[in-house]
Amino acid sequence: MREVETIIVGGGPAGSTCARRLVQHGRGVLVLDKARFPRLKLCAGWITEKVLRDLEIGPGDYPYPMLRLDIRTHVRGLPFALRWFPTPGENFSIRRVEFDAWLLARSGVEVVQHEVRSIRRDGERFVIDDAFACRWLIGAGGTMCPVRRGLFAEPRQKSRQIVTLEKEFSYPARDDACRLFFRRGLVGYAWVVPKGDGHVNIGLGAKAKYLRKTGTNIHDHFRAFLDDLVRDGRLDAATAAGLHETGHPYYLFTRDGEVKSDRCLLIGDSAGLATMDLGEGIGPAVESGLMAANEILGIGTYDKSQVTLFSLSGVVQRLMRAANRRHLPAA
Repeated sequence: MREVETIIVGGGPAGSTCARRLVQHGRGVLVLDKARFPRLKLCAGWITEKVLRDLEIGPGDYPYPMLRLDIRTHVRGLPFALRWFPTPGENFSIRRVEFDAWLLARSGVEVVQHEVRSIRRDGERFVIDDAFACRWLIGAGGTMCPVRRGLFAEPRQKSRQIVTLEKEFSYPARDDACRLFFRRGLVGYAWVVPKGDGHVNIGLGAKAKYLRKTGTNIHDHFRAFLDDLVRDGRLDAATAAGLHETGHPYYLFTRDGEVKSDRCLLIGDSAGLATMDLGEGIGPAVESGLMAANEILGIGTYDKSQVTLFSLSGVVQRLMRAANRRHLPAA
């Protein structure tokens, strides 16, 4: 049996950030992930200057395209787009297939491709599949993290669940602006996010409870959104017809729910930390990874309420709430 001080289940931004901090302090750490990196990860891929600072990524460090975003917001009924800045400073887009693999490699941590199936306590240790053991266990495996499923019995709040559909593909004819759309009947928003090397991510996300409440199908929303993009000349009809979207759920931040149990910590999407307004997850994932590492090192405490809760400024938050109230379907 392989034994190490800390095992991190999941090699995404939360897990790799935690691993890097521990490796920098000379601690024993191992990452387990069922995927082989680089792996496809659908995501709008929005990062901020704060994310870059937290990750200690300086100018010229990142070897892949990182596109500076010019963000425009479209609200139904307004004949023009609103230009605004969600957070102080610059905003960028990355491709997760590149970003995650680079972060994990940069961390210097040993990575073992392994799908976690069982976790049990054995005195002071956590034992994984009778093959790995550790004193500290970090769940960084996303919404369906096996650490959360195995060791945290409390159910998630369905009211905080977000469901998304999206597709990322090469489309050199894309608009260079990042566009967010508030659509009728969708308590959430849709997006077109340009990325480097001519790629684009098109998608939408909504609160699952409103889709259930109204009996609407998110796939219908996605196809209608594509139709609108074609009508407005932002996407050609042939490309739209050939797109096959993929969905995944995740959870917005809530103060309820445990993310720590003895020496087991949940970080990133396994802890449900996406920002409460735009549902942005990379920033909170990185912050939680750093806090978890600091707790293991004895130089800090992991407190999920200290992660960034909102992506937007106060003014833009009010505009967004007004847009969603306007477009909320009648009960």
